[in-house]
Amino acid sequence: MHNRMRERAILRAKLEAGVNINMRAPRRIGKTWTIDQLAGDLRQADWQVVQMDVEGMRSSAEFAQALCQRIEAESSIRDRFRAHCQQRLSNVLGGKWGDRPIDALGKLDPIEFAGTLIASLAESGRKTAIIIDEIAYFFLAFAQAHPDDAHAFAYKMRGLQQAHRTVRWLLTGSIGLDIIARRYRLEGAFVDFDPFELQPFTGAEARSFLRDPKIQLQLTRAFDASDADYDWMFQDLGWLAPYYLKLIANEVHPSVAEGDGQPARATQDDFAAAFERLLQPDRRFAFAVWPEHIQKNFAVEDGALATGILDALSAAADGEIMDTLLARATRIQGSATPRQIRDILDMLMNDGLIARRGDRYGFRSGLVRRYWQDYQCQES
Repeated sequence: MHNRMRERAILRAKLEAGVNINMRAPRRIGKTWTIDQLAGDLRQADWQVVQMDVEGMRSSAEFAQALCQRIEAESSIRDRFRAHCQQRLSNVLGGKWGDRPIDALGKLDPIEFAGTLIASLAESGRKTAIIIDEIAYFFLAFAQAHPDDAHAFAYKMRGLQQAHRTVRWLLTGSIGLDIIARRYRLEGAFVDFDPFELQPFTGAEARSFLRDPKIQLQLTRAFDASDADYDWMFQDLGWLAPYYLKLIANEVHPSVAEGDGQPARATQDDFAAAFERLLQPDRRFAFAVWPEHIQKNFAVEDGALATGILDALSAAADGEIMDTLLARATRIQGSATPRQIRDILDMLMNDGLIARRGDRYGFRSGLVRRYWQDYQCQES
């Protein structure tokens, strides 16, 4: 139940129908695993698949270089691609550019070079998917450094997508592309992408995940639990992402010994003790991804605002209302608008860190909230 078969089938059907996809997927939810499995599904169906992660890049030249390298890394694509690409490059540049497509990058505008790569893939006659991970981080860094270049690149890429419709695109990332696109006037470049959100596990999927023999082999102590005890733990965890489920499971010391061919069993008390162990100082590294993520990927002013908002939200399990968060933001930076706060909240929700429940915003995971309150909150 936890192998994302339904989601993979939906994504594949959309691509088969010629639909480009913008898949939102919060952090630690299994996004990379899912797109890797989808790529395998497509390859088995004789698709050409090119996968690339663009986090950390901040220019069209870096993008074009990575695209070329990823295409050439696909052995089933490489030879035919080179033949088409070399012919196209020779038509444009003559014979003075080298003997590998990558050699032409410095002699062509990066977007023209990328266009040559994509046209060469399209000429193969095979269905092709380009899967790009962390696209929003790429455009965030690109637009912060060179807003005009990022704008031109986004719209030229849209032109390539329209010109080569046999090449399908799946863009994904752990922050919302819509927020970055709106902030830097890029919205029109992505209007042709269907939105799709990868959700956390349901309770049944989470139990299936934890009971999977392959997962059990990875745990410090293999165990099972009743559905009711698992559901109690899920309620406290609040965010059924594979990373957190395995994090908790690795801290469980099952109190009911194995016997008669049955695995050891964990109780609610065992799960509660696992939560407490994870909140000890020597386990803080398990959550360090969150403050590091904000520091690394948010603009300085956004990062300070996001941290202040999270400090406020960590104070109570049921979170806070917008007015309280607006007052906190005003204290942090002197003035703030509801739009600024909504943008930060949207980014934190897309990350999977917080959720909206009615008119209140709060941490999705009670465990992460307690970690933030104990170790990150500046007012603790």
